[in-house]
Amino acid sequence: MEGKFIIIIAVALFFIALVQLMKIYDLAAKVRGAKSQEKMTRGENMLMANLMLVFMVVFFGFIIWLIAKYGANAGLYKAASEHGQELDDLLMINWYIILPVFFITNSLLFIFSWKYYHREERKALYYPHNNKLELIWTVLPAIALAIIIVFGIRTWNGIMYNKEEGQVIEVYAYQFGWLVRYAGADNELGEANYKLVSSTNPLGVITDQSIQDTYNEIDTKVSGIDSELKENRNSNGDLLMPKSKADKKLDELERLKRRKYRIEAAIDKREANKTAYASSDDDIVVQELHLVKGQPYTFIFRSKDVIHCPWLPHFRAQINSVPGMETSFKLTPTITTEEMRNMPEVQEHYKNINEIHNERKRRIGEEEEKVLFDYVLLCNKICGAGHSNMQIKVVVETQEEFENWIENNGDKKRLTFSGQEVNWSETKEQASL
Repeated sequence: MEGKFIIIIAVALFFIALVQLMKIYDLAAKVRGAKSQEKMTRGENMLMANLMLVFMVVFFGFIIWLIAKYGANAGLYKAASEHGQELDDLLMINWYIILPVFFITNSLLFIFSWKYYHREERKALYYPHNNKLELIWTVLPAIALAIIIVFGIRTWNGIMYNKEEGQVIEVYAYQFGWLVRYAGADNELGEANYKLVSSTNPLGVITDQSIQDTYNEIDTKVSGIDSELKENRNSNGDLLMPKSKADKKLDELERLKRRKYRIEAAIDKREANKTAYASSDDDIVVQELHLVKGQPYTFIFRSKDVIHCPWLPHFRAQINSVPGMETSFKLTPTITTEEMRNMPEVQEHYKNINEIHNERKRRIGEEEEKVLFDYVLLCNKICGAGHSNMQIKVVVETQEEFENWIENNGDKKRLTFSGQEVNWSETKEQASL
């Protein structure tokens, strides 16, 4: 670290010295009566014009090399969902329109700079207006934009208004992690409400038991605050604790009572709770996302605290997750994790990654390991200090593999709302590591 800092300081000092030397050179030239640097000779202008052509060739060559090496979706490989391929096709249409315009306009820029460099004997033509040119550069961009917009709307409607009913999955975002809730056999998620969010019910799922548990939690807190306030009063009923602390306790007491009242008024259906919220009984909450190849899915997104942005880059899917509302999109996976790992471009990419990774491991004396490709769910919205670690692995597999995971291993991963308590603080701490 110290070595890098010294190099940065040395480079900065070099450029400062270079600037000062140029100033000294200019001053010395003026003293000698040399020509002004602002007056360029014909030869110098011609040199600059020729260098513009050289730069154009190098610049275009670099752009073409980048396109050939990395393509349109650098690092994301082939789209792994049905709609993802449609989005890639839309992107390619944009490239087919943008790239010719890019090369034509920049070629004109450099060629005109080369051809019409300044010469004393030549005077620029005053050419203020041309209706035909105005028409061309107004109509052609309008046609190009119309093509992009029409294809974009068709693609958007096909993705967002797809009527195919898929397996329902809820993805719940919090600082800084994710919880995933699978709808059970009825393919219907149980209702949820933020008023029921607690350490044992992190998603606020409504069941008869979760309502009672919330009442018990509120009553315990209210009783504790009442006892604390009572113990801190003198014989005249005056509070012995600081006013700021007492006000804080009284505010908390009022919030708890309002919360209980709202649950009683808007959520608790008394005797009808078990039937009204029966769809919650078979929901499964896990901390992994497993998908079946070829199975349509309807994703529901909620957020506990701030705006997050669930992003599945290899599926070309992204949407904001907003507190207080639900957002949704649909997708159908088309490539399993194992199939993606076996693709030549993926293997080549991860071969390079493992070589670099294990070289660093050897340098610090750690055991080598092999990194494999995995799909991932990321947060694409800067949501706080732990944003960069907010991700979970996504597995795309066969139906048989999924059933084996959910039945045999799922019980070890479930965070159920009946009988088994969720260690919410522990899961939150693990997610933020």
